[in-house]
Amino acid sequence: MEGRAHPDVGTVVAGKYELCELAGEGGMATVWKGKMLGAAGFSRPVAIKKMKAQFGTLREYIDMFVEEARVGAAIQHPNIVQVIDFLQDDFGSYYLVLEWIDGIDLHHLVTTFRKANHPLPWGLVAAVGIGGLRGLSVAHERVDEAGSPAPIIHRDVSPQNLLLSSRGEVKLADFGLALAKDRIAMATMQGMVKGKLSYLSPEGVSGQQASPRSDIFAMGTVLWEALSGRRLFEGSDDVEVFKKVKRAHVPPLGEVRRGLPEGLIQAIHKALAVDPANRFVSARQFAMVLSELLGGARNAEKAQGLLSQAVGEVKRWRSEEAALRAAGPAAGASSASQASTSWEDVDVEFSEIAALPRVENSRESLDFWFSKIENKLPE
Repeated sequence: MEGRAHPDVGTVVAGKYELCELAGEGGMATVWKGKMLGAAGFSRPVAIKKMKAQFGTLREYIDMFVEEARVGAAIQHPNIVQVIDFLQDDFGSYYLVLEWIDGIDLHHLVTTFRKANHPLPWGLVAAVGIGGLRGLSVAHERVDEAGSPAPIIHRDVSPQNLLLSSRGEVKLADFGLALAKDRIAMATMQGMVKGKLSYLSPEGVSGQQASPRSDIFAMGTVLWEALSGRRLFEGSDDVEVFKKVKRAHVPPLGEVRRGLPEGLIQAIHKALAVDPANRFVSARQFAMVLSELLGGARNAEKAQGLLSQAVGEVKRWRSEEAALRAAGPAAGASSASQASTSWEDVDVEFSEIAALPRVENSRESLDFWFSKIENKLPE
């Protein structure tokens, strides 16, 4: 998450949030790496998302920003980026303060490995899927204060919204398009499409009401692409992509990439079923299948450690590439292909684990896996 010079660097918002580096920019907001300031020199890193000025008077965009803050604050979990604060400055600008994730997103992990001609080990992809699905399951299974179901549907699951920390943690981000039963802002009108087009479900591009299984389809798309190293629904323009998503023709993953466990291939294709009724009944069930493929508790620490290592290598590669670009053509080629880990061997190790007998109690294995990933269990 590389910063660059900007005139707002050093600005302190509401007397306690300092803008330090511009970390990213989207269509609606800029994201800053910042510091939360406190007494006696206290500070902690935070992410500060600032709505762009041109959207500050448009009710629909303000509602989306407010909803992202409200929904994010309603679901607290280690696999979801946490909302810390939401405020408005004296000039009317809105700011959403979030936990800072020191790492990269899945998009950068996949594209960097592809550039370096290293297929991303399927076990790492499965580990990312488990973390993201764990976050989705918490959102989908949310209940209100009265104990009644109050599910939150993300509607924007994509590689850019799956953040990977340097410690190997997986964090689901950006609930700006989320659909909640108790939504205070206006919900999507019938026929309106929300979310990144390539990661929508067939029912989503048809303007039908989103459901938890729509998020499951999106996660299936994300994992299919991470394993294959290519886009699933790609076209020359949005209309062509729209038609491809609606048909949901999915090339057999086992033919696109050889050597994947059959159980993993079946799970991804089940998530990508055209009919929502034929998908996994829940994000939790999808995660359970991936967990069993990884050997549950036997491989939890290994997967998290290797994911941390992969994030570190990608950050190193990107840093070296930036330095080479700055040095000019005479500096030579990037060293991205010189990985410190033999990722092909990692794939073999994961496949050996996938071939082991399955555990008898899947739910117990899944719960143990999640606990280890969240650093809740003692050694």
